[in-house]
Order: sequence, then C-alpha cells, then structure tokens
Amino acid sequence: MAAYTDSLGFNKGTAAFPADVTSVSKFLVELDFAAIIAARLAAGATALAATDTLQVVSLPAYSVVLAAGLNVVTAETVNTTATFDLGYTGGSPAAANVYVDDGASNAVAMDSDNLANPTVIKTADTIDLLLNTAVPTNCVIQVWAIVADCSSV
Repeated sequence: MAAYTDSLGFNKGTAAFPADVTSVSKFLVELDFAAIIAARLAAGATALAATDTLQVVSLPAYSVVLAAGLNVVTAETVNTTATFDLGYTGGSPAAANVYVDDGASNAVAMDSDNLANPTVIKTADTIDLLLNTAVPTNCVIQVWAIVADCSSV
C-alpha cells in the first residue's frame, strides 16, 4: 500500500481556507480517474494500485469537519468491483472509513455513511480516499467536506 500526497490529475487545494471563507465552507474535489491515470503516466509516477490512498482534501489546523462524503458522477464501467473508503489514514484522527465505507464506483450516487460525526482537526491534515479492491479507470467522483473554521484568527 502506498500513500500518495501528490495531486497529479486533480487539484486538492492547499491546507488553508479559501480567501472568502466566512465560518463554514464546502470543500469539493473532483477525481476523474482517467485523467489521474494519464497524468501519473505522463509524469512517470507510480501507477495506482488497490489499497493505495490519495490525499484528497487539505484541511487547515483548528477546523472541524462537520460532514464529508463522495458523489459518483460517472459510474465505473471497467473495474466495476472498485470500492472506496473515505476518512483519515495515519495521524490523528485515524479512521480510514469514517465518512464512506466500501463506497461503490459502479453506480451514480451520493455516499456518506456517517453524517453525524464532527471531527476536530487540531493540526493541518487531509481527508484521504482509500482504493479498496481495485483501481477505477473511468469513473468520476466528487469528494466533499463541510468544514467549520474554529481558529482564533
């Protein structure tokens, strides 16, 4: 299992709130697996494999994730057994499937297993996507998080 911190083929932003944030923001990152695979290949990066993780949403310190999940906007048609976990790998909190557990890639749907689970982020961290069973090749998903700024700034 490899944990990738790069964002080849997608934009995860930075570990800071958007400039126009009030107190609660929606973070949204689109993952087009065909584009990610092509970008990794073009960059000479290691190909994704089952059990790899992608750091998807950058979270600033002193924030609270009120909810998170994913939307499959284009269903996988090749590796239809590909599933996802969404949560945190390593660090604190360490719950790889706190938001999505075995989310399917082969059906257009919204998936969030645990909407009532606010998570305090004391130091900058990321929400991570675990590729459980296979690497999707042509699905498109949107990972979202509702995040409150609880810093004293």
